Amino acid sequence: MPTTLTPEQQREVVEKVFHEGLDLGDLTAADRYLTEDFRNHGSHDDSMRGPEAFKHTIRIQQSAFSEIKYEILDFISQGDRAAIRWVMHGKHTGPFIGIQPTGLQVQHQAIIWFRFEGDRIAERWGIVDNFTLERFLKSGGKPVGPLTPKSGAPGGAPGGAPGGAPGGAAERA
Repeated sequence: MPTTLTPEQQREVVEKVFHEGLDLGDLTAADRYLTEDFRNHGSHDDSMRGPEAFKHTIRIQQSAFSEIKYEILDFISQGDRAAIRWVMHGKHTGPFIGIQPTGLQVQHQAIIWFRFEGDRIAERWGIVDNFTLERFLKSGGKPVGPLTPKSGAPGGAPGGAPGGAPGGAAERA
C-alpha cells in the first residue's frame, strides 16, 4: 500500500516516533505509528517483528541513557520512503553494547531510512555509528586518536596521515 502522507506528514510521524518513543520512553508510540508487521532492519534484534521490535529499541535506549534528546538534522522524502540523519544527546547511565555506565554526556549519530505504508512506518533500515560511541565511552570521554597509525608506527603513512598529507582527518578523529 503506497503512503498517503505528504513529506511534511512523514516527517511529523518520524518526529513523533522519536520524541514520544525514544526521548520520553513511551512504548505505546510504537503501536500508534508502526505497522503490525513492522521490520526494524539493522537494529538490536532483526528477528523481531511488529511494534514490539521498536519497543525493544526503546527499552534498550532508556536503560542505557538518561536525559535523552534525539535531534533530526536532515530529512528527505520520496514517495513511500524517507530518510533522516539524527544525533542523540544523552547521559550514559546504564550498560550499553557491553560497556558499563560511565556517566558521560554523549552524542550518538545515525542515518535511517523508512518505508511507509499508509500513514504508518512499515520498515526501518539503520546505519548507526556505535563504533564512534564505543570508542568514546571506552576512552572515558577523551579523544581517542587516529584509526590509522602515525608515521613511524607499523603500517603508518609518511607525514603522519593517510596518504602522507600532514594534519589529515585521521589525526583529528
